[in-house]
This record gives sequence, C-alpha cells and structure tokens, in this order.
Amino acid sequence: MEEKKNNLSLLTKLIVLVVIIWSSSTLLILLGLDNWSDRGTFGDLFGAVNALFSGLAFAGLIYTIVLQKQDLELQRNEIALNRAELKKTAKAQQHSEKALIQQVEQMKLASKLNALKILIDYYNIQIANPNNSPEVVAKSKEKRKMTIPRNRPPN
Repeated sequence: MEEKKNNLSLLTKLIVLVVIIWSSSTLLILLGLDNWSDRGTFGDLFGAVNALFSGLAFAGLIYTIVLQKQDLELQRNEIALNRAELKKTAKAQQHSEKALIQQVEQMKLASKLNALKILIDYYNIQIANPNNSPEVVAKSKEKRKMTIPRNRPPN
C-alpha cells in the first residue's frame, strides 16, 4: 500500500514538473516577445504543445517502468516463498508416507496376533470342553502347541 502511494506521488511529481516547464515556456514566450507574429514563429519553432505531450508520455513511461520493476520484485519474492513451502510440503508428505508404512506394518502384526489369539482360544475351548473325547483334546493340545510361536517378537 505504501509503495502504491509512493508510485502515485512520483507520477504526480513528474506530471507537475512537465506542466511547470510547459507553463514557464508559455510565460517566457508571452513576456519575451512583443508582437504576435514573432510569438507564433517562436512557438512553431519549439512546438510547446508537442513538448507537453512528449513530456507527459515520458513521465508515464518512467512510471510504468517503476511499477514493472516493483511487480517483478514482488513476483520473485512470491516464487521464493512458494518454493520454500513446496519443499516443506514435500518433506511433510515423505514423513507421512513413512508413518503410513509403519502403521500398515503394525496393523499386519496386530492382525497376525489377533488370528493367533483366536486359534489359541478355539483350541483352549476344545481342550476345556468336557464333552470332547480324549483324542480331540490331545489333538487340540498339539495344534495349540504348534500355533504358539516359539520365537516371540521383542516388546
């Protein structure tokens, strides 16, 4: 906002400068030359109106260049900020991917443990059931023993 005010102030100053130069040339012509034919010849010689428009165009050109320079600087800063944010986002996404992979591995392990627990519970029910024959109880004990992993994973 401050820069826009400065730019507008610069444009205004340039326009005022051109108008002052143009007005002073008009006064010099009126005061310096006595008859109108000399003034006309002198005015045609310098083309005061042409100079006014040329000066205003030049002031506008300078103002445009200043604005473009500031816009380019803002764009460079914006691009630099965007790059930094993209790098942060990429790193966060990589961390998220690693966390998801770990979560999947833990879910696999939990599923295996849950399945083992269900099998062991089933065999325990078979063993504890008084209606089962000794052969069924012996088979269930053997299967339960085979189901329980010998190498337990560390806690």
